Amino acid sequence: MKIVVSLLVFIFYLQNTILAQPTNLAINTANKLKAYLSTFICEKAYLQFNKPYYIAGDTIYFKSYVTEGEKHQLSDLSKVLYVELINQGNLIIQSIKLQLDSGISWGDFVLEDSLPAGTYRIRAYTRWMLNNNMNGLFEKPISIGALREKRIMKNNIFQHTNIVNKIDIQFFPEGGELVEDIRQKIAFKVINESGLGISVKGILLNNDNDTICSFQTEHNGMGYFYLLPLNGKTYKAIIIAEDGSRTMVYLPKPTISGIVLHIDNDSASRAFVTITSNKSYYKLNRDRNFFLIIYSGGKVVALTINLDSTIINFAIVKQKFQTGIAVITLFSPEGEPLCERLLFIKKNDQLALNIETDKAQYSKRDKVIVRLKTLFQGDTTVSGHFSISVIDENKIPVNENKETNILTNLLLTADLKGYIEKPNYYFVDTSMKSCKDLDVLMLTQGYRHFDWKHVLDTIYILPPYQPEMGLSIDGKVTHHSGKPVSGKIIMLMPLGKGTLLTCFSDSTGRFNFSDLLFSDTAHFVLSVLNEKGQNSDYDIVYTPTKILTPVTTCKDYNLNNQLELEHHLLVIKKERDEFPGAEKAKVDILKEVEVRGFKKDNQYRTESLVGAGNADQVMHAQEIEKISGLLSTSLNGRLHGVDFINGIPYLKGMQAFNVNPMLVIVDGVEQNSVGQNGKMLPYNIDEIPLSNVETVEILKYANASIYGMEGGGGVLVITTKRYENFQDKTKATGIFQITSIGFYKARIFYTPKYDHEDGNTKPDLRSAIYWAPEIKTDKSGNASFNFYNADGAGTYRIEVEGIADDGRIGHSVYKYTVR
Repeated sequence: MKIVVSLLVFIFYLQNTILAQPTNLAINTANKLKAYLSTFICEKAYLQFNKPYYIAGDTIYFKSYVTEGEKHQLSDLSKVLYVELINQGNLIIQSIKLQLDSGISWGDFVLEDSLPAGTYRIRAYTRWMLNNNMNGLFEKPISIGALREKRIMKNNIFQHTNIVNKIDIQFFPEGGELVEDIRQKIAFKVINESGLGISVKGILLNNDNDTICSFQTEHNGMGYFYLLPLNGKTYKAIIIAEDGSRTMVYLPKPTISGIVLHIDNDSASRAFVTITSNKSYYKLNRDRNFFLIIYSGGKVVALTINLDSTIINFAIVKQKFQTGIAVITLFSPEGEPLCERLLFIKKNDQLALNIETDKAQYSKRDKVIVRLKTLFQGDTTVSGHFSISVIDENKIPVNENKETNILTNLLLTADLKGYIEKPNYYFVDTSMKSCKDLDVLMLTQGYRHFDWKHVLDTIYILPPYQPEMGLSIDGKVTHHSGKPVSGKIIMLMPLGKGTLLTCFSDSTGRFNFSDLLFSDTAHFVLSVLNEKGQNSDYDIVYTPTKILTPVTTCKDYNLNNQLELEHHLLVIKKERDEFPGAEKAKVDILKEVEVRGFKKDNQYRTESLVGAGNADQVMHAQEIEKISGLLSTSLNGRLHGVDFINGIPYLKGMQAFNVNPMLVIVDGVEQNSVGQNGKMLPYNIDEIPLSNVETVEILKYANASIYGMEGGGGVLVITTKRYENFQDKTKATGIFQITSIGFYKARIFYTPKYDHEDGNTKPDLRSAIYWAPEIKTDKSGNASFNFYNADGAGTYRIEVEGIADDGRIGHSVYKYTVR
């Protein structure tokens, strides 16, 4: 990461204040910050989703971008991204590992039909981010609804709550401390017990109960007022909520002698800086050299200020900085940080994404051709990576202020602490009020990803977590007594194709195979070799790699997208009532009824496209495991109409006619590859340990048609057990067969084609119309894509966002009409 240390020659001075050349101490501090940021390079993760919210039974599709440094360039630092779906109880219910290619990857989570409604979270991070308290990680609340009527009421998803009985209020004096005899800006934030900002009014009293001023919240529970603290006085605030309840909070006690940093950021072109010291502080420090460090967008600037007056004014020209958060810190002559202020610099320096469709208006099921052109500063074109989402906005309404996107994340929320409500408001609203609200946000939730104490330390401790270049397999070699054995050769052999690897155990008996690249569930054999190259009788302890990340307590922001989600659920329910069976419902619409007699076998987890209970035959784990050995051995003769030849499944009698083998789907991912002649190659199901299988389903003929031509020979759907549902052995003698979870293979988003008359009269009720996780523009900045509309009329919304090769980020929304 390139960091520039320079003098702010573009500062102009007011009141004849003389700002000297940076002192050695100022330059040394700037250089220490440069060295620190070069050692602890900041990675940030961002995910774009195909929809703003979901219902149980949906699939959450997402594209991930991992950037490096303040220029937002796609990261080559880490090659592994961890993505987790976390429920309302702060439990990780799904977790996948994605292989990053120049900071890019994509994946998905399938939501079970029975998932309770509520606000979930999706979190994404690299191992490198663990070094700095998980700064840079991506975390977003995701609203998930359910069509089960009792579930809706039980989970309170539609109840409009505004809890004000228990509130939390914090005051933030500008610069850090409240100082006597200096008029200061005091920002505040009030939240309820759900963590959301609420509207309140208040009065400020001194210790004599004299009313000093009144105040009120301006935006999302935030506001500000000015206070001149007087000697010997303390202050308290009476907060009055909308229901009339009152809360009293004491402000911090003012400092007797001190200095204050104030910034007026109302101007679009300049930030006006005022440094004020009270009389006692000025008397002690008159004519001494203080200094400022300004950090923004990878640039570090040192500036020396001679304290020749109690009030010093100057301005900073914003044009020299890039859009985003700038940190300004005032240091004492001894190099101690005294005051700090964050400000947001907003410029028109991001990537412009021009979207054009081939027609201004479309009919239902029309083909839509979209052309994308990326531009920067007029006619300069750039290439980059982009992701595309298209939704029917009449079915999935979007509140633009509530939405997050790549701009709001990488430029704003990733560098702030806490939950930021309606982040896009600060970007789509260009009024003076929104600018003032954004500045108050900087005062209340401002946060930088470095700590000056660590920066100024003379000795850096190397980060304990290093960037991952791939996956790893770890373990330990011991005697039967448990004593570690060092210097032994450990061999790692993949079952099937792959390279045989060896390493040595260290002084503690530990071994590690790193930078491995494999997908899905992979099977290996570990063995300890003796001096003759033969298997020894030492014990091998296998330790499955886990990233130990804290599952932080996160408030249930159940108001996020609440009204929009309610509308979406009502539309889906109405369609399914109007067109029963038109679209295979992944979510059951149930009322409380007593069911007697035959119970259909449809209450199980599956990755089949036809859903649970619709296969020609299903076998469950307890039935499969009655016959041990290879998986094909257990299934042979018990799956109706299926033959297994060397572990390869065929519909009975079809192999003789040179028909394709059965398409094998494991956890939603096609396993068969395609040969040079275009013919589908077989997949040996015996690569999957029998004990890992939860269900096996057979789809024939009409049922298999949902998989297209590849399913012409039938489909075998295998769903493996979740990791927490089965326990692998972790210890063996001499030789050890292990199972390791590899990189996740993303599902392909299904889009129908209506390019010819096929007599298909089945209603197309899609609300999520199109999803393309990776669209690459060429050197001229051009790309194109196409898709087909559904049967919904109204407004369709195209959202494009991504990162250019030079690190510039862009986001654009385009809407068109379907009649």
